[in-house]
Amino acid sequence: MYPVTARMHTLHTLIHGLNARVLVTNDEPVRDVVQHSGRVTPGSIFIARSGVRRDGAAFIDDAICKGAIAIVCTPEVASTLQNRNVGVVETCEPCLVGAIISERFHNSPSSKLKLIGITGTNGKTTVAWLVQHILSASGMKCGMLGTIVCDDGIQATQSSLTTPSFCDIGKILHSMVNNGCSAAVMECSSHALDQGRVAALDFDIGVFTNLSGDHLDYHGSFDSYLQAKMKLFDIVSSQAIINMDDPVSWSVAERTTAQVISCRTESNAATAWVEILEEKLDGSLIRLHGGWGTIEVRLPLIGRHNAINTLQATAVAHALGVDAQSIASAIACAKSPPGRLERVEAQGANVFVDFAHTDDALEQMLWSVRQVLPEGGKLHVVFGCGGDRDKSKRPRMGNIASTVGDRVYATSDNPRSEDPECILDEVFTGVPQDRLSLVSRITDRKEAIRTAITSAAECDIVVIAGKGHEKNQILKDTVIPFDDVEIANDIMQKCTPNTV
Repeated sequence: MYPVTARMHTLHTLIHGLNARVLVTNDEPVRDVVQHSGRVTPGSIFIARSGVRRDGAAFIDDAICKGAIAIVCTPEVASTLQNRNVGVVETCEPCLVGAIISERFHNSPSSKLKLIGITGTNGKTTVAWLVQHILSASGMKCGMLGTIVCDDGIQATQSSLTTPSFCDIGKILHSMVNNGCSAAVMECSSHALDQGRVAALDFDIGVFTNLSGDHLDYHGSFDSYLQAKMKLFDIVSSQAIINMDDPVSWSVAERTTAQVISCRTESNAATAWVEILEEKLDGSLIRLHGGWGTIEVRLPLIGRHNAINTLQATAVAHALGVDAQSIASAIACAKSPPGRLERVEAQGANVFVDFAHTDDALEQMLWSVRQVLPEGGKLHVVFGCGGDRDKSKRPRMGNIASTVGDRVYATSDNPRSEDPECILDEVFTGVPQDRLSLVSRITDRKEAIRTAITSAAECDIVVIAGKGHEKNQILKDTVIPFDDVEIANDIMQKCTPNTV
C-alpha cells in the first residue's frame, strides 16, 4: 500500500550504533522491516517483539519460511537460532531497536517533516484535525495519523488504530515525504507510547490535552497511565504545548526539556489563553491570546472543551510560522471531526453524535451541550460502556449521564466478549436513587436511539455518546455494521418529533 524506500540497506547499516549485536550475519539487501509474520516477504527483517496477547518469537519459524533474512529478538530467543539459515540480531530492547531500524530503513522520514505528536485522554482527534485544517488552509501540506483517518498527503484511508505499529508508521511517514508533505500530525495513544511504537521518531512539537481515568485495564494504575503519556515529552525537541487547566499538566511540564507553551481557559496566567465570549448551538465566539497577538473568531464547534482544543491547535500553527490572519480564517470555516459532537442533519430535534467514552469526556461534553440548550428544552443522553475495557469507569459514567442529562437511555456500546446486561448492571450502580426513574434501560442500541429521538421535542437536544465515528458494533465474535449517525438520520427521516 505504501511504497518503500528505493535506497538499499543491509543488516549492519541498520543496526550500527544501536544496543544490539549481530550473532549470525547476513549481507543481503534488506527489502522490508516487519513485526507481523503474515507480512514477511523475501528480504525482510522480522522484529520478534513481545505483544500484549502474543509473543513474536512464536512466529519466527513462519517468518523464516516466508523468506526473512534476519530476526531481531531477545538474547534468550537468539540463542536458539544460531544454527538456522537466517541472520540473528540479539537485543534486550527489540521494540526500541525495531522502531529505530524501521525509521532508518525508510530514510528517517520523521526528521524530514515538522512532526507534531498529540497525547492525552480526550481531545487528541479534534486537536489533530484542527492542526491539519489550519496548516493545510495556510498552504502547508500536512499529513495525519489518528483515530479516524490516515492521510499520507494524497490518499486518506480509515484508521484501524489510533497509532499504528512502528513498521507502518515508517512507511506512512515515508509516503508523506514523497507526496510533498512538509508537516505531519499524529495522535499518540498511551498503548503506543508504552510499547515504544513512536520511540524512534523525531518530534518537533508535543501537545498534551488532558488526563482522566481510562485504559486502567491495560496500565493498571492512573500513575502508570500518566507515565506512559509523558514518554512523548522525552522525545519532543522544540515545544511542548500543554493544557494547564489539567492538574497533572505540571508533571508533564516539569519532565520535558522542550520549551513549554502553557495554555489555559479564561485565565491569562499562561503563555496562551482563550476567552469564551458567547456559546450557541451553532458554535462559540472566542478570543485567542498568545504569541500571535489576539484573534477573535466564531468557532463553528460546540463546547468549552473545543475552545481549549482550538487554542492548542492555534499554538501549534503559530509555532510553525502561520500568521494570525490565516489562523483566524481557517478556524472560522473549521468542521467537527466525524463523531465529535457531529450534528445529524435531518430535520427535527437537535441530534448530535459524540465519541465520549470516558466519564471525564462525557461530563465535559454534556455540560457543554447544556450551555446551548434552547430555553425550555431537555437534554436526552444515549450512552453505553464498552466490554473488555476499563470497568472502573462504568459506575462513574452512569452517575454523570444521569445527573447531567434530563432523560437517559443506558444501552449497549461494543460489548465484545462480555454480557451487555452485566455491563449495564455495573453502569446502574453509579446512578443515584433519586435519578433512577429518569434512566431507561434499553440494551438494543438502535432501539435506544429510536426511543430517545422520538421522545424528544423540537426544543430538546439528543446526544448519542460512545461510538462516534465508528461504523461497526462488536458483539462477542461478530462484527455488525452500526453507524450512530446513519441510524439516527434514518430514524429522524421517518418520524415526527414529539411536540409536547
